[in-house]
Amino acid sequence: MSWRQTYNIFVLDITSVLLILFGFLTAISGLCLTKPEVVERVTLGLFSSHVVCSRIHLGWTTITTIVVAIIHGAAGFDLWLMKTGRDVPWVWLIALLLSIWFLYIYLV
Repeated sequence: MSWRQTYNIFVLDITSVLLILFGFLTAISGLCLTKPEVVERVTLGLFSSHVVCSRIHLGWTTITTIVVAIIHGAAGFDLWLMKTGRDVPWVWLIALLLSIWFLYIYLV
């Protein structure tokens, strides 16, 4: 196994855990915006305020989830290309440009 394959597997492992956490946080905060009384009961009062839920849902978690998903997709796509015999080193450059593009859209 090459160093790039090992690196991609490591990145996939790390980003999958982050995507689980950020996805759960985004889902809970989104539900809190629509049904705050149910989410407050289920989370034992952790998500009790509509303001907290909207800040979490519309704040940094959205762009972080998008960037982590782009990194995860690039690692998986690069690994798949290497396993099929196609060595395409520019996959990470496209992922970087896509991340910068999403950050630009988010910040403007």
